[in-house]
Amino acid sequence: MFVRVKNIKGKPYAYLVENEWTPWGSRQRVTKYLGKTHKLERLSENIQPLPKGLSQSIITAVVQELKNHGFIHDEHVLKNETITVNLNEKTVRHKTKPAVLGMNEGYLCDHTLQQLFAFQTEERPDLSAKKLANLTLEAGLKLSQEQFVHLFEQTSGE
Repeated sequence: MFVRVKNIKGKPYAYLVENEWTPWGSRQRVTKYLGKTHKLERLSENIQPLPKGLSQSIITAVVQELKNHGFIHDEHVLKNETITVNLNEKTVRHKTKPAVLGMNEGYLCDHTLQQLFAFQTEERPDLSAKKLANLTLEAGLKLSQEQFVHLFEQTSGE
């Protein structure tokens, strides 16, 4: 499954989509509405060292990315005008409605946040690394090589 953005009446909305095979070829099926898409502009390139522990490293990476896009951090909540990201609840809201934040090449939303925090390793380390890399990219996180290596090293610790 992946996030797909559709323009409806000139406004971008995000959906969770999966591919399915039919006798006529591959078709995309919408499985869930994710919310209105808000494209964010990167304002800085600050990089923070990630702490020990997978969950704490993910939180720090998300906080880093959102701060680089102009969000203000207050405990486990990040705010930017009308958008709120709650890391305890793993939610992204525009006022009170679900929202999707377009950052880098990905989209941060309830679904991608929950996928990141629910990451489970595979039997083969190379498959785990690929899966983790995909999850971070899909969530719009821009990590340095050192940060990604540290994040991956934390997957065996929890």
